Amino acid sequence: MPRSRTRTPSGRTRTQRADFVVAAMPPMVMARLKHNLGTDITAALKYAVPTPVGKIGLEYRSRWWETDEHIYGGITPTDTDLATIWYPSYGHQGRRGTLIGYYNFGANAVAYSDLPHAQRLARAVSRGVKIHGDKYRTELDHSFSVAWHRTPHIEAGWVDWPSQTGPEYKLLNQPAGHVYFAATGSAMSSPGSTARSPRPARS
Repeated sequence: MPRSRTRTPSGRTRTQRADFVVAAMPPMVMARLKHNLGTDITAALKYAVPTPVGKIGLEYRSRWWETDEHIYGGITPTDTDLATIWYPSYGHQGRRGTLIGYYNFGANAVAYSDLPHAQRLARAVSRGVKIHGDKYRTELDHSFSVAWHRTPHIEAGWVDWPSQTGPEYKLLNQPAGHVYFAATGSAMSSPGSTARSPRPARS
């Protein structure tokens, strides 16, 4: 029977037992946990390649992209380090709105994540002004940015697999005893990849 130990804020150790475990944490994070599933499982979890991903949310005092430019949802692909600008597909014709000022990954995401938020914002807005004009700066009210690869316990936007037909990926798409790996082929996979359904557990 699987069991896990966690430490409470008071410093006490709490043990929990269950018939099955669905491990949904990112594979490279789980690879660092102590377990008794075997070194082949650890090696397979380490096989995943984390992808740096970043976003910035820009809240505006008006929804100028709708009233002035007739943009209702969707994205603007760019040839800059912003990668894409995303527009909200809800709240149309409302008073305020938030769009995604960049949704980038790889080297661009790392470059932005190395900056403090104020510099991320200034850099993103300077690019956006070239696309949408001064209102991209003058109507801005609040902002928030995130770098998933620098977020504890997540450490990536998703993972890529050097091969989805090799032994590592196949191993994690079947249970290790009573432990199933839910984040290895779906939630943390590269876009467009297909997860296999786990095999039935054997008693």
